[in-house]
Amino acid sequence: MQPKIAAEIVSALKEAGVDFVATLTEANLHELVMALAEERGILHVPVTREEEGIGICAGAYLGGKRPAMVMMNAGFLLSANALATVCLHPGIPVLMLIGHSGGLGEENPSHGTVGMLTEPVLQALHIVYDRLGRSEEIRRAVLDAHTLARSSRRPVALLLNKEALR
Repeated sequence: MQPKIAAEIVSALKEAGVDFVATLTEANLHELVMALAEERGILHVPVTREEEGIGICAGAYLGGKRPAMVMMNAGFLLSANALATVCLHPGIPVLMLIGHSGGLGEENPSHGTVGMLTEPVLQALHIVYDRLGRSEEIRRAVLDAHTLARSSRRPVALLLNKEALR
């Protein structure tokens, strides 16, 4: 991810009112994680497992924060149970920014498999999501996704495709 894209995402998160972000560091998301770590207006909590991050975001929400979670799609798949039990059932909104690997041109076969499973799992969990690729879409998508998460009291996901991650 280019530093400019990471800065745009952080700016949009701040404008949306997000004040707490849990992240799991991954090479494709490194610039975004570093930008969040340096941002004084957002409490940044690095985590070691994605489901841990979902639980921490839920606790932050219950403590009055407006949380978001940054992870790759493989980690999203790992966190499905935590999302269902900790967020969906009790009605806890979490904005998820999910790096979406896989798809056309993917050279790593395991990334291709994970990429094919991401959207069906989001659909099975009844989590509204949108694909985010072009930088000019970032601000509006983050604002809209956060608004929906808060009004519906449910997790909402933005899939950051290869264009966003480059």
